[in-house]
Amino acid sequence: MTMSDTTLLTVPKLIAQVLAVYDVDAQAILSQAAIDTAPVDTQQSRVSMQKMQVLWQLSVQATENTELGLIAASLFQPAYLKGLGLAWMASANLEDGLRRFVENSQYMNTAMQLELLEKGDELIIQYQPKLDRQRSTKIHPCAIQLGVGFFLKMFRLAAGKTIPATAVYFSFDIDESMTVYQEYFQCPVYPNSEVNGISFSRKLLNEMLPTHDPELVELNEATVAKYLKSMQSGEVSAQVISVMTQLLATGCPSEETIAFKLHMSKRTLQRRLSEEGQSFSQLLNTLRIALAKQYLAGNDISVTEITYQLGYSSPSTFARAFKQQVECSPIQYRRRLG
Repeated sequence: MTMSDTTLLTVPKLIAQVLAVYDVDAQAILSQAAIDTAPVDTQQSRVSMQKMQVLWQLSVQATENTELGLIAASLFQPAYLKGLGLAWMASANLEDGLRRFVENSQYMNTAMQLELLEKGDELIIQYQPKLDRQRSTKIHPCAIQLGVGFFLKMFRLAAGKTIPATAVYFSFDIDESMTVYQEYFQCPVYPNSEVNGISFSRKLLNEMLPTHDPELVELNEATVAKYLKSMQSGEVSAQVISVMTQLLATGCPSEETIAFKLHMSKRTLQRRLSEEGQSFSQLLNTLRIALAKQYLAGNDISVTEITYQLGYSSPSTFARAFKQQVECSPIQYRRRLG
C-alpha cells in the first residue's frame, strides 16, 4: 500500500454512526484504530487505508456482524461525499452524476478504481483495487460492501424513487449471508465473481433528475476541483498519469519526456515517485491496462487500434502485457463482456 492510499474522513464518521446503531462506543473503536475525526483542514481530513482496514476489523468484532458495509450503505447520505455528492444530486441524470463521480473518484478513495462498462442496455459499475495495489492492498470485505451498496442508495436518493439494480457481483464468498445481500440489493447476487460491481438499466439512469440544478453542479464541481488540487499538490504520481494520458496516442512516453513536462530532472522524478511508493513503469502499466479495459468494453475500436492508441509497439506486445495483468487475452476479455 502506498503512502497516498487514503479515503475521506467522513467514512469513519459513517462507520461511527453504524456502531451507534449497535450501542457500541464508537469513539473507543476509533481510538483503537488511531483515527481522529476532529481535524477539518484539507490535509488532515483524510484517513489512511491501513487505519480503515483496522477500523473495519474492530467494528466487525465489536458488533459480530460481517455485513456492516451494507448497514453503512443504507445509512449513507450525499453529504458524506461533500461537494461531489451535492454535484451528483444536482446533475441532469443519474448517469451524468455517476460519470462525474468516476472522474473524481480519487476524491473519495485513492486506493480503488471505478470502471463503467456498457453491456447492451445495461451499465456495469466495477469497483476494484487499483491495478498496482491489488497484490499489496488489503481491502476489507465490508469496505467493498459499502463501495458497491452506496451506488444503489445514492441513485435512490437522487432520483427520489426506487431505482432497481439488475445484478450485483462480489469477488468473495457470501453464501452464508446470501439472504442479507439479497434483501439489501433486491436483485440477483453473484459471489466469487471476477470483479466487484453492480449493474443498472441505462434507460433508468438517463431519466431527468428532479433535483437538477446546473448552477449548483458548477459551484460544487469548482469546490471539488479545488480540493483535489490541494490534495494532489504533493502527489507527483497523479501529475505523471495526467501527462501520460495526453501523450500515449503519440507513442509510449519516456521517463525523460514526462520529467521534462513536469519541469524536473529524471532523477528527481524517480525520487519523488519512490517517496509515494510508485515507479514510472508501474504507473505507465496501470494506466495502459485501465484504458485498455475501457476500450475493449466497446466494439467500435479494434485491438490493433487500441494497441497503438496506448503506445504499444505491436499487437503481440499489447496482448502479452494485458494477459500478464488480467490473466486473459484482450480478445478473450472482450468476449467475456459481450
